[in-house]
Amino acid sequence: MGTLSRRRFLGVAASAAAIGASGAIESTAHTRDPKHFLLVHGAWHGAWCWYKIVVGLEAAGHRVTTLDLPSGGIDGTPPETVTLQAQADRVVAVLDALSEPVILVGHSAGGPVISLAAEARPRAIEKLVYLTAFLLPDGGSQVAVVGRDPESLIAKHLLFHPEGTIDVDPAWRRAVFYADCDDRDVALAQSLLKPNGLRPSTDPVHVGSNFASVRRFYITCRHDRAISPSAQQSMYTALPCEMVLPIASSHSPFFSHPEALLRALAKIARA
Repeated sequence: MGTLSRRRFLGVAASAAAIGASGAIESTAHTRDPKHFLLVHGAWHGAWCWYKIVVGLEAAGHRVTTLDLPSGGIDGTPPETVTLQAQADRVVAVLDALSEPVILVGHSAGGPVISLAAEARPRAIEKLVYLTAFLLPDGGSQVAVVGRDPESLIAKHLLFHPEGTIDVDPAWRRAVFYADCDDRDVALAQSLLKPNGLRPSTDPVHVGSNFASVRRFYITCRHDRAISPSAQQSMYTALPCEMVLPIASSHSPFFSHPEALLRALAKIARA
């Protein structure tokens, strides 16, 4: 199946799941100041996870771009070859192809990716949004944060494969990522999640004045079992953000609380 036709297939499947699960998403008020959002997924996921948010943002009048990071979604890069810098380079390539600054949103492990993109292209980014994401200082890594987060379920349920990839035990994915999500969304995710390479989680982030010059916002998820609320607070306290917006959700508010996430993104867009 070709890339375009497969994307269309996933879009139709996702839309059907959404309608069957919870009906149409409530549209937010139509904006008078449209923005361009670039949405970056986290580990094991792909552009597919944003389907409800794309619909809601576009209904409000915003422009939206999504992408698959290397080896994510339908990208065919072997996961064991992927580095954190390669993920950031994918985002930078998209930024270079756009004609206007974006609100760059990173979910979970997408946080370090957008930080590196901001260091490389600060003028291409209007605002950075960390959605229950790793917000790391220079030299920090995802694995270091997880190692200091006893409330996180991820480290307890990782599977290490001989080819150099990692995964989350399928029996525990719901508890880790989707505790408050609809059965249809969980089934969709279970069918689309892919193994990750080790490097993105262990590679250190290198950021400096360019990254620091970009406006920064955080959306924290109060019932997250992947990155605990206390770990999130430690990160956005160490690297303060202009605004911290809470959502009463698990790790995946794009599935379980799309309206709340859309309201938070709309508030950030107006800030």
